[in-house]
Amino acid sequence: MIGLVAAFLLTLAVPGCSVFNACPAIAWNNTVVVKLEGGTRDVSVVELCGDGVCSVPAPILQQSDDPVRLETLDPQQLGTFTPEPSAIQLPYFATKIDDSTWNISIEMASPDKATLRALSASGDVLAEREVSLSRVRVGGTGRCGGPAEADPISLTIAS
Repeated sequence: MIGLVAAFLLTLAVPGCSVFNACPAIAWNNTVVVKLEGGTRDVSVVELCGDGVCSVPAPILQQSDDPVRLETLDPQQLGTFTPEPSAIQLPYFATKIDDSTWNISIEMASPDKATLRALSASGDVLAEREVSLSRVRVGGTGRCGGPAEADPISLTIAS
């Protein structure tokens, strides 16, 4: 019993072994605010592209009274089921705040350089520029990481 208590006290004293030193579950979004200047009337979406991934309009969650359908595999199916591993690149999400402000949310990582575009409803490029993203962590810790915000970016659209 004394050995067990001593071992527990030792784990509290040794950095890196302590249960109090563990990182919490990780999942956060990095963000950048885009300020549009000029003629914003025809802007349908703002798009940020970097590292082979482009932002998409943020999904709008709709409430439904329909029950969620779940599929249950029987034991025979479980014996032969083999999931296929694949890498999924999650898109960045663009949310319109008002006519001249958009928020781009990037899950955990974000590119250092990107292309920023304002697009019309028909997909025409109204404005485009290459940008560098410098970020500042706004949460979490230096050891475990955490959400970061990039400096606001402006994009001028010709009137």
